[in-house]
Amino acid sequence: MTRALFGSTARIALACAALLPGQAVHAAYETQERNTAGETAIVVGIQDYDHVSDLTNTRNDAAAMAEMLRSFGYSVYEGYDLDKRGFEALLRQAALNIREGSQVFFYYAGHGIQLGRRNYLLTSDAELSGINDLPFQSVTLDQISAILGGKAGSQILMLDSCRDNPVPDAKLNAEVGAQLYEAREGFDVFRPPLNTLVAFSTSPGATALDGEPGGNSPYTASVVRQFPARPQEDAMTVLAAIRGDVYASTGNIQVPWESSTLMQKIYLRPPQQTLNIAQSEPAATLASLDQLPAELSVKIPLGRSLELASEIQPYVGAGTTVSIVETSSAGVTSLQSGDGAALSLNYAPQLNELPARKDGGQVRTDRMVLRLAQGEAVRDVTLNLEMIARQCDLEAGDLLDLQGVGLYRYPNEINLKAAEDACQQAADTAPEIGRFHYQLGRALLGQGNLTGAFSKFQQAADLGHVRAYHALAKLYTSPNIDRQAVAIPLDPDKAASLWERGITAGDPFAMHSHGKRLLHSTQRPQDRERGFDLLSRAVELGHTYSMNELGVFFLWSGAELAQPQRGLSYLEASAGRGDIYGTANLGYVYRDGGAGKSVDKDKARALFAEAAQLGHPRAPGEIGRMIMRGDLPGSDAAEALEWYDMGLSRGDAWGGANGAWVALNKLADRIPAHAAAARAGKAMALNDDEARASARELLSAMPETDVAAGTQYILRQLGSGIAIDGQFGPASRKQLANWAREAGLPDTVPADAIGQLQLAGQIHFALNPIRQDLF
Repeated sequence: MTRALFGSTARIALACAALLPGQAVHAAYETQERNTAGETAIVVGIQDYDHVSDLTNTRNDAAAMAEMLRSFGYSVYEGYDLDKRGFEALLRQAALNIREGSQVFFYYAGHGIQLGRRNYLLTSDAELSGINDLPFQSVTLDQISAILGGKAGSQILMLDSCRDNPVPDAKLNAEVGAQLYEAREGFDVFRPPLNTLVAFSTSPGATALDGEPGGNSPYTASVVRQFPARPQEDAMTVLAAIRGDVYASTGNIQVPWESSTLMQKIYLRPPQQTLNIAQSEPAATLASLDQLPAELSVKIPLGRSLELASEIQPYVGAGTTVSIVETSSAGVTSLQSGDGAALSLNYAPQLNELPARKDGGQVRTDRMVLRLAQGEAVRDVTLNLEMIARQCDLEAGDLLDLQGVGLYRYPNEINLKAAEDACQQAADTAPEIGRFHYQLGRALLGQGNLTGAFSKFQQAADLGHVRAYHALAKLYTSPNIDRQAVAIPLDPDKAASLWERGITAGDPFAMHSHGKRLLHSTQRPQDRERGFDLLSRAVELGHTYSMNELGVFFLWSGAELAQPQRGLSYLEASAGRGDIYGTANLGYVYRDGGAGKSVDKDKARALFAEAAQLGHPRAPGEIGRMIMRGDLPGSDAAEALEWYDMGLSRGDAWGGANGAWVALNKLADRIPAHAAAARAGKAMALNDDEARASARELLSAMPETDVAAGTQYILRQLGSGIAIDGQFGPASRKQLANWAREAGLPDTVPADAIGQLQLAGQIHFALNPIRQDLF
């Protein structure tokens, strides 16, 4: 059995074999993440509000809580006067650093509003002119609990809020009843996960007092006084004492209140752990502590869980005592051993979310001081850590990957070949780390190697990498995969099971994808409500895809469900965070008008062009359509065709169908008919039934020789030396069969010219795959 000790008083007496100074010492290395690091706290105090009334002591309260929690050994992530995006960033950083199965403490001091039995915590930029503002000017307690609870073994959520109401209740309450999924009985009621304790500074609907200026609120003052004074009492017992304390100090006015799903006692200050291992006489061959340098420099790639014991192993033997006398300042360190096993000195660095392009090869540093004792001899040694990100993490790290190291690239930013090379090397070096297999899968997926990506995602999932569940589920459900050419089955049930596993583990991408399917793909109210809830939970972490999906839902779901202003709020939030899908969808709003926006064709074009420049697969075709409709004076059919061709190259079937029509009907003097037919054939090879039907209709009206020449044209584009003469005889059929085998497709050549052209289109995309990760 393995047991662990944490923090500055951690001490371990070891019964293990010694190494002589001349023996080989393995370098420090990254290991699989283990629940050996300490607890995590998120502390937020908001005092200065931009648009609603300021508060008096909330910064003092949060600072006092942060100081107390640090003294208890918590890793504290604190923020003051945060706006919505700052709050999102703090939650993401904390979620990134939470260790599996650990205890999490969340504290908030500031304005809170209770609507529809839901608790909204207002950010500093809250204006709240209407209900549509709430998702972007507040966070909700139930969503925070769900996000943090995905990795936590237990939670304590504490709110010192509801001090006064900064906005008119009547206005918001009048609006909330009419809003979809906001106030329905039983849907948004906060049901905390198991092993969660929720502590409110006052009872539901009541107001909490702020205290004298410059001090602390009555509630927080009692918390920071009572918990340190009762280190061996469980949290519920201490909170009962706090309730009596606050009730008395406020003149029998304020009554703190708790809600609990605890299955066992939990402690705000974990009890001190001890470890007793039978000691023996020091080994005669044990290296002398006199030979131990006062400082050791440790250079190691950045990782989530770093094993450092090898640096001091030559000086550790039977009867040696090791203590952490000065903890690391930017990470969490733990000592571990058991049943005579070798020493483990595990270090978990404090990780930060950062776009990979901004890393610049920066060196992350930290230090700790250890004390080694052998009988009368005592020696302190400082470990100076230098950590540089691995190239695999820089090239292919993923956004909001809770098992990553915080570095990320969007799919359209990945240098696919560089990422493949770097991640293959990382996976070969450390095959037990699921993150490297997942990131290698991202590189292969972007290159269209779906089978290879699927294999790597499966390896990562088998190693417990949560984001890989989502990646596999996407491959099981994508409508853009030619499953004749790729041996990945269409399996929505398997995908749903994988997404549920990801949701349970707190992955916002799983929340997004499964929430999207539930919201759009079913008529059952309970499924739609859960879909909305999952997307809303992802939004709390700043997941822009989910903002975009909710925007689309409320803008274009039909008269019964449409709430245009609400939808526009989500799209603007998505686009404002750089999401190309939110940007493109705002293009539709300005192209067609609605949600209070007037028609503005030039602005729509600019939005579509911005999204297209960053890799959006369908935005180019929207510009082509606007040109052909006459919406953009000064642009012509040739420019429209360029946009359509860009979309087709990215997998937009309508880019092929519409481009073929333009080439055939508007540019026939410049573009041969077989080139138009080739575009239509490629459109037929993509999985869009309406575009495929449109392309087939166009081809059916063309002479068969032009269709056959289109097939020959595609083969020429692939590198064949075939003549483009429209005569599709045995030689042409043989060429088509050979290229089909080269592409991994069945080599049976259809008898009809349109079928042959469609097969040529399938070959084209099998050998020039589209970016599945951009759909």
